[in-house]
Amino acid sequence: MLRRLFSPRRAGPARPARTTYCFLGNRAVALTHSNLKIFLDVRDVGMTPHIALSGEWERHVERLLRRLLRPGAQVVEVGASMGYHTLAMAQAVGPRGHVHAFEANPRVLALLRDSLSVNGFNDRVTVHAAAALDEPGRVGFAVHPQHIGSGHVALAETVAGYPERFEARGVRIDDALAELPAVDLMRLDCEGSEPLALRGAEALIRRSPGLVMVTEWDAHMMGARGEIAGFEAWLRDQGLVHAQEVTPDGLRPLAPGSLAGIAHADLLLSRRPID
Repeated sequence: MLRRLFSPRRAGPARPARTTYCFLGNRAVALTHSNLKIFLDVRDVGMTPHIALSGEWERHVERLLRRLLRPGAQVVEVGASMGYHTLAMAQAVGPRGHVHAFEANPRVLALLRDSLSVNGFNDRVTVHAAAALDEPGRVGFAVHPQHIGSGHVALAETVAGYPERFEARGVRIDDALAELPAVDLMRLDCEGSEPLALRGAEALIRRSPGLVMVTEWDAHMMGARGEIAGFEAWLRDQGLVHAQEVTPDGLRPLAPGSLAGIAHADLLLSRRPID
């Protein structure tokens, strides 16, 4: 069954409607605003309706990612989910660049891989079917079936209301990417495990002088895994001393030492000022 979205009628010869969303039974395929095909989980009510109907998700984050990336850039992504930002970054870095995408949720891995394949991005994206952590090993994972982006490393404080549980492989980025000389950008959205993922990537961070980070910041989820003020101090020790909030209206500078007081936001962290 095809669901078509029509642009407002304009004067001139009629054109065939552009198909932007196709229901395929247990999944759907949609066309993003940048003409990338993406497979979607039809049970999800968090991201799927927005991507299916508007072709967009977190447009302010995507806009910044595209502005920061250049052809040939090296990217590490933690929490690729269905791959909306993965596809955008793969398009931005071009055939000479590369994206290493870490994702542990088996419900989205097939969608992610098929989206990369149908867009011809298999040669510029490596999918790591694992959770990026500070120590390797098996970990519990929890997810809500209607919120596909909610998958997270399960703790007693975080699993209430998340009915699906499974075991996932945990890896250190420093182990998985030991041969990568440096990285230009890291994007993280792993539901509170950002401090663990970054501590497991300390060697890569230190050998990447031009690194910038675009990360979700959730004080509740992160606080369940460690002390946030201590994590902010650790970030400063890595030279990531410039922090800005990513908003639909642009970047908003944040005062040093203020991150512990932020409940939820998307942040840009860098070693040098970025306008």
